[in-house]
Amino acid sequence: MRLVWLVAAWFAGIALSEAIGLLPWQWLSLAGVALLGALLSRRLPRYRALLSLLLSFFLGAARYESARPALDANHIATYRDSGRSISLIGTVVSPPERRETYVALRVEARSLAEREGVPGRPVHGLVLVHTSSYERWAYGDLVAVRGRLESPPIFESFSYQEYLARHAIYVWMPRAEATRLARRSGSPILQAVNDYRALALQRVELLFPEPEASLFAGILLGEDSQIRPSIREAFNRTGTSHIIAISGFNLTIIASVFLSLFGRWLGVRRGALLAALAIAFYTLLVGASASVVRAAIMAWLAILARRLGRQSDGLASLAFASGAMTLINPFTLWDIGFQLSVAATLGLILYTDPLRAWSQRILTRWLKPSQAERLADPLSEFVLFSLAAQVTTLPLIAFYFQRVSLISLLANPIVLPAQPALMILGGLAVLLASLWTPIGQLLAWLAWPFAAFTIRFVELFSTWPSASSDLGDVAPALVAGWYLALFALTAILRVPPERRPRLIGILSSIRIPHAPVLIVLAALSVFLWRQLRDRPDGLLRISILDVGAGEAVLVETPHGRSVLIGGGPSPTALAEGLGRRLPLVERRLDWVVIGGSSDDKIAGLLGVFGRARVGAVLLGAPSGGAAYRQLLRELEDCDCAVHHAEVGQALELGEGARLEVLALGERGAALLLSWRNASFLLAPGADPSLVRALSLHTSTGAVTAALLPDGGAEAVNPREWLSHIDPLVALISVEADGPRGLPSPEVLQALSRRTLLRTDLNGWIELTTDGTRLWIEAERSSESRP
Repeated sequence: MRLVWLVAAWFAGIALSEAIGLLPWQWLSLAGVALLGALLSRRLPRYRALLSLLLSFFLGAARYESARPALDANHIATYRDSGRSISLIGTVVSPPERRETYVALRVEARSLAEREGVPGRPVHGLVLVHTSSYERWAYGDLVAVRGRLESPPIFESFSYQEYLARHAIYVWMPRAEATRLARRSGSPILQAVNDYRALALQRVELLFPEPEASLFAGILLGEDSQIRPSIREAFNRTGTSHIIAISGFNLTIIASVFLSLFGRWLGVRRGALLAALAIAFYTLLVGASASVVRAAIMAWLAILARRLGRQSDGLASLAFASGAMTLINPFTLWDIGFQLSVAATLGLILYTDPLRAWSQRILTRWLKPSQAERLADPLSEFVLFSLAAQVTTLPLIAFYFQRVSLISLLANPIVLPAQPALMILGGLAVLLASLWTPIGQLLAWLAWPFAAFTIRFVELFSTWPSASSDLGDVAPALVAGWYLALFALTAILRVPPERRPRLIGILSSIRIPHAPVLIVLAALSVFLWRQLRDRPDGLLRISILDVGAGEAVLVETPHGRSVLIGGGPSPTALAEGLGRRLPLVERRLDWVVIGGSSDDKIAGLLGVFGRARVGAVLLGAPSGGAAYRQLLRELEDCDCAVHHAEVGQALELGEGARLEVLALGERGAALLLSWRNASFLLAPGADPSLVRALSLHTSTGAVTAALLPDGGAEAVNPREWLSHIDPLVALISVEADGPRGLPSPEVLQALSRRTLLRTDLNGWIELTTDGTRLWIEAERSSESRP
C-alpha cells in the first residue's frame, strides 16, 4: 500500500509542477531537503511517511520539468509558421496512420532546405506530416517532404497542440508532397516487427470481409483507422469502444493463452520466459500504446511473481507499472488511453471480489451454495467486471467525451463473452494464414461469426432510444468529487488487501473450454446461414452502396456473378459495402468497371484488389489524377485481365444479363444493364457532352431505374434528359450534408412524380428484380420517397 501512496504523490508532482513553475534544480533541492528530513525522522513514523510523500512529489515535478525539451536552433520547431514552403528529409518512425483523405506520418527530421537548390542544414525533432493516402507508406521509409511547417492548431474544446506536444511533436505539415527516397532505414528490430504487422494486416483483409475485417484489425493489431465512422459511433454510443482498441482486456486474453500454451509445451520456467517475450513482441506489434504497455508490465510482474512462487498484489503491480511508465515519459500521465486503462484496472482490483461475494450471497437465497457459486463466476466475468470498470472510468469518459452510455450495462454483458473466442480464433487464423493461407481461412470462417455478432448487436443497441446521453462540458471539480466520494466509501468499507484480485487471477478467470462444442456449433450455424444466404437465387440485384460523394454500384447476377461499377471516394466505405454483400467464402468480383477518372469516383477502389479476387477490369475512363495513377500501379500487380472500353462493347453476365457500353466521354462512361424486361442506366463520371450524346441514343429510352450522374447536379441532368430516360426509379448517390448543395432543386422537382431514393437520406439502396417485377430495399426510409 505504501507504494500506491508514493506513486500517487509522484503523479501529483508531475501534474502540478507546470502550474508552480520551478526549475528542475529547484525541485531537486526540495527533494534533497525532504530526503534528509525522512532520514532524520526514523523514530517518528508519521512525519517520515509525510516527508516520503513530499520526496516523491518533488521528484515527480523534477522529472516532468527535466523532460520538457529545449528547442535549440537546430530543432525543427524553430522553422514553424514562417509562411514559406520548405523541403525536409527524414525517416518515418512509426506505422503510418491511414485516414480517408490523407496519411499521417511521424517523421524524424534529418535535414531542411528553405529554398530549392540550397543545400540542406542538419535539424532534429519530430514532424507530423499529412500527405497523400494513395501511396503505400511504411515504417522505416526515408522520405523527402515539401510543404509549410505550422504550429498545431488549438480548437475551442481541444488543444491539438498540447496533445502533440505530449508526444514530443511541436510542428506539423498539414498539406505535404512526399517522395520516398529509400526503404527500411529504421531500427532492424522494429522494422521486422512492422514488416510482420503489414503482412498480418494484409492477411486480415484477405481472410475476412468488411466490416468484420476492420474490427479484427483493430482488436488484433491495433489498426482501427479503417473502421467506418458509423460503426465507431455505434461502439461509442453503447459504451463498448474499449473492445475495438487494444487494451488491458485484450492483452489479458493474449497473456492467458501464452501462459497456458507455453507452460504446457515447455514447462513452467521456459514457458514463463517465452510467454514474457511473446507479450513483449505483441506489445510492439500493436503499437505499444500506453494502455497496452501498462497491461504488459503488469503481466510481466505476474509472470515473475508466479516464477518466484509468490503472489502478486494488484494495487502494487498497477502502481509500479504506471509509475515506471511516467518515469520514462512523464507526459504519459496526460494520455487519455493511459488514464482510462489505469482507472479501469483500479476498478477491477478494488471492486470485483466484493461484487462477486455480494452476488453469491444474493444467489444463495434462491439456489444451493454450489449452484450459486457456479452461477456467480460467469455473472462476475461478464456483468460485474464491466460494472466495476465503469464505476472508475465513468467520470473520465464524461469529462473527455462529454457523454455517457446508458445502454452499456446491457451491451457489454452480451458482446463481451464473444471476445475471447473472437481474439483467439482470429489471431490463430491470421498467424496460420501467414504461413499457409488455406488453413488460416478455415479458422477465419469459424472466427467470423463472433465478429459479425459483435458488430450487429452493437449496431442494434446503438439504435435504442437514449442509448447515449450528451452531457456538455463537465467541470473538473465534479470529476474530482466523484473520485473522492468513491474512494472515501471504499476506505470506509475497508476492503481487505488480501482479498483483492491479482492480474494472474483475472487471466485465469477467463476460461476457454478444452472442448468448446457448443461454441463451435454456434459458429458453424452462423457460418452455414451466411453460406445459404449467399447462394444465387435466380434474381438480379443492383446495390447502390453508401460511399459518399461518388458512385459505387454492385451488380449480382442471377447465377452469382458480381460486377462492381465505380468506387467512390472512400476505400473504407467501399470495403464495408462489399464485405456485407459478397459471399463470405468466395469474395470474388468477376468484373470491376472503372467508369470515372476523378478521385472522388475511384479512390475507393484502392486496396480492393487485396480484399477480393478480381477476374477482369474494364477501363472506361480516360487518364485521371493521383488516385487513378495509383490504381493503375495496383492493376500491374493484380492477376486479372485489363480491357479498355469501347462504345458498343457488351459484357455477357449469364442468363441473358448484359452490361453494354453506350458512350464514352471526357470524364467517364455510360452503361446500360439489361435483363429480360428490366433495364438500368449507370453513368459514373458522366459530363454534359456525354449526356447530350445519350439523349440521342435510341437504346436509352425509358429505363426501369437510373443512377443519376454527378450527385444529381442540374448541369449533368437537364430536364429534357430526365424526360428522355423517364426512369420508374431515380437513384442519387450523394454525400450527406455535402458542400455542393446536391442534388439540385430543379432535378428534384423534375422527378417529383417518380420514386426517388438518395444515399444521403436512405443509406444503401438495393433493387431486386426477376425481370418483370421490382423490389426496393433501403437502409432507412425517408420523407423524400413518394
